Amino acid sequence: MESTMDSLTLKNRVEDGVAQMRKLYQEFQDKQKGSDAVREFLRKAFKDDALLRRYLIGGKYRSTHAFDTLRSYAEVRFNKYPEMFPATLPPKEYLLRDNQPIFGVLKGLKPYKITCGTRRTAGWDPDKCSIQELNILTLSVFERVLLDEDGLNNGLIFVQDNSGMGMAQAKHYTLGTMLRILNIYWYSFPLKVKGVYFVNVPSVLTYVYDLKKPFMPKKLQERFLLTTTSRGFKDLHQHVSPDFLPKALGGNLEAREAIDSEFMEL
Repeated sequence: MESTMDSLTLKNRVEDGVAQMRKLYQEFQDKQKGSDAVREFLRKAFKDDALLRRYLIGGKYRSTHAFDTLRSYAEVRFNKYPEMFPATLPPKEYLLRDNQPIFGVLKGLKPYKITCGTRRTAGWDPDKCSIQELNILTLSVFERVLLDEDGLNNGLIFVQDNSGMGMAQAKHYTLGTMLRILNIYWYSFPLKVKGVYFVNVPSVLTYVYDLKKPFMPKKLQERFLLTTTSRGFKDLHQHVSPDFLPKALGGNLEAREAIDSEFMEL
């Protein structure tokens, strides 16, 4: 009986939340806000109950936050960063180096019910693939994560292994690039970010991240971990067991065992 009551309560929360989102959308429309592209996107979005539900759940059932996030997504897609959403994606082979993935979504974290995305800078050659192309491909994968119930309900961890990073890669992490990533993922995606871990950062390059940290929201700063090469994966393993990580992150699994291929079918 308790389970049935909980289910009914949750259903009511969703219905009430979506109804409130529709009121906010109507106010937005009545005030003639937004560009034509944003207004058209939202018009179609509010015909998709499943989409509204995802934003509501990702926003912890806060209808105003959910609507603001959805509106922000429309704005970054059509007004602020349309170049990040091209009609044709860069070759997905850019996510491979020597036939090994440099980015992926881990399936081993299902016992935690948390989705984990990982990226290795050592496998990224900026002469062959620009940071924008790399981020476009990464973004397209995370859009698929929005359809995953575990990621939606329980949150996301992002890990970047900076082993082998040099100035050739670091110089591309400009303030503009970092702010664009922040505006898209933090403000425009209905994902609960549980942690962002940058590991194996060369000591001489920690300043690159120190310069950007003040621009992060307080909550993200609290969930952001940066460790240098002297620490290896020790600090990461305090948050995520090696039993669920690929060997590239000091874990116990081969890449094919750790990475969920479903998300990589671009």
